[in-house]
Amino acid sequence: MDSLRFIPLGGLNEVGMNCAAVVCGDTTIAIDCGIGFTDEDGAELVHPDFEWLHAQRDQLRAIVITHGHEDHIGALPYYLKKVRVPVYAPPYAAALIGDRLAEHGLKDVDLRVSPAGSREQIGSILVERFSVHHSIADATGLILDTPLGTVVHTGDFKIESDPCDGQYFDRARLEEVASQGVRLLLSDSTGADVEGRARIERDAEAALEYWIARSPNRVVVATFSSNAFRLRAVLRIAKELGRKVCLLGMSVNKHTEVARALGLIPPIDSLLIPPEEVSDLPRNQVLILAAGTQGERASGLTRLARDEHSRLHLEADDTVIFSSRIIPGNELGVLDVINRFERRGLEVITRDEHPEVHASGHGSREEQRTMIEILRPQAFVPVHGTHHHQRRHLELAAEEGIQQTQLVENGSVLELTRDALRIVDTVPVRRVYIDGMQALTEEVIAERRTMGSNGLVTILLSLRAGRLQHRPRVVSRGVFGVGDRDRVERKMAERVRDRLKGRRFASPSEAEEAAIEVTQRFLVHNHRKRPLITADVDGES
Repeated sequence: MDSLRFIPLGGLNEVGMNCAAVVCGDTTIAIDCGIGFTDEDGAELVHPDFEWLHAQRDQLRAIVITHGHEDHIGALPYYLKKVRVPVYAPPYAAALIGDRLAEHGLKDVDLRVSPAGSREQIGSILVERFSVHHSIADATGLILDTPLGTVVHTGDFKIESDPCDGQYFDRARLEEVASQGVRLLLSDSTGADVEGRARIERDAEAALEYWIARSPNRVVVATFSSNAFRLRAVLRIAKELGRKVCLLGMSVNKHTEVARALGLIPPIDSLLIPPEEVSDLPRNQVLILAAGTQGERASGLTRLARDEHSRLHLEADDTVIFSSRIIPGNELGVLDVINRFERRGLEVITRDEHPEVHASGHGSREEQRTMIEILRPQAFVPVHGTHHHQRRHLELAAEEGIQQTQLVENGSVLELTRDALRIVDTVPVRRVYIDGMQALTEEVIAERRTMGSNGLVTILLSLRAGRLQHRPRVVSRGVFGVGDRDRVERKMAERVRDRLKGRRFASPSEAEEAAIEVTQRFLVHNHRKRPLITADVDGES
């Protein structure tokens, strides 16, 4: 075996959708299988196109999950609906994956719990996990022992100087691996623009304690639900300050439940109250722990900001603490939520003015440098970040004397040999949009885009024995202003009637196609408009 190939299918030059394949001889493994969040074309989620990975099904031996964030596990149900393959995941991620699979009605999935320190022989690749610090429990990197040498994939990571309980970074194991030689390092690039070292979780915990203690009324803490360490800290602070806690949002309830089941959060039943009991307590005895930090329209936090929550109401001089960062692309939604709170007289604490209230889960430049220094790889490839982040990370590798480096894109086929590292090919990559729990077809997306930009015209036809019986009814939306709509709709209906009357149609679909063609010509010729046009036969007899 003289080469190994690394093929990212998602997660580069974008936020989310992390998925990559490692191919070694007759063995292919996928590393992570994540989603991204979107509002494009009315979709909620997006994941990489898995067609290339499906084509490898005969040699795909496993999907190996590094940790439990949605951008690393969220697409598993969509992949496993088509191809069943063993899934290896650390305990926290495995608990979340089990819940996702149940939501999709997927049974008999071969889900194997694989904690840090475990070793699994998967075909020709020995996969070993090592612990890293990150903003979720049980985050791991991967040590891949291959015939081409050792490949290390860091997963998402940071290196904290004073980790809180439950966090561990296995530097000793990495140093041992380095002493035996590392052929290739694949390393998280997300924090490559941030100088120095990332703020540690204990700092964020101390800042939250300060702001909650000084707040005289209700406090809302908005944070990423997946950060069990942050959830645990807020619950502890609330208990010590004599505040009851209302968990607001499905995700914060689910992650609290998982963290409790795994022993990361102590028993808290006596601390919790449901939303409907919040108004029964004095304002200084309540803390609301909320999801929705990215301004998600349906989140409890956004409904609180709009004062549209059915059971909760905030008042002037209450406090909202955003213990989170804004994920690129979500700026407008988050700022809208913040502005709505502030206009109503609430005090809003954010990372922008008070950076101490949040600690990133991704290492900054010096932590990335430390990872390179520990492992001393022969070759280096930056992953998980935008092109800019990857280039900045590549600069660090050059400063540390790494000779073989390479930037990759989604779809790049990166080949590693014993003495070279190069891109040798590409594979097709695209995005699959999800609405509800179903993938949107290209046809549906095209229709939505046409409706969204050009409007919709619907023609209702009445046939008897294949012939038009009455003047069609035409309904349009997003095409004409209210003042012109009725008049133009009548003209379209008359044009369809005039062109179709007297004709005998062999089927309803033939009549529908004819009506669409007539309407399309009328709109292009008279109004230079090209909306989506549909037709439907009502009451064929």
